[in-house]
Amino acid sequence: MATVSLELFKKHVRADDFNDDDEQLQQYLDAAERQVIMATNRTEEELVAMGGGKLPPMLVQAVLMIAAANYANPENTTGVQYREVPWGATALIKPFRKLAD
Repeated sequence: MATVSLELFKKHVRADDFNDDDEQLQQYLDAAERQVIMATNRTEEELVAMGGGKLPPMLVQAVLMIAAANYANPENTTGVQYREVPWGATALIKPFRKLAD
């Protein structure tokens, strides 16, 4: 897959000054990409075509946001309650969602 580069993700989470977590970061990135693609009900090829040969910028941002959230909170538990902000990943994905075949 790898439509969003590890280099860009490392800059996004400010981990670009070391390589110790590259395998873990790539895992979060791959999972987030798959999640975003599945949420659109489209194929990766369709989305890349819509973006003119690469994933559209809004979907790249959604991937970065989801992967960063997983990197910051890897156990999916927390002592505080999170709320999605209005322009969260869901809002970035929604315009690309295919509703029916």
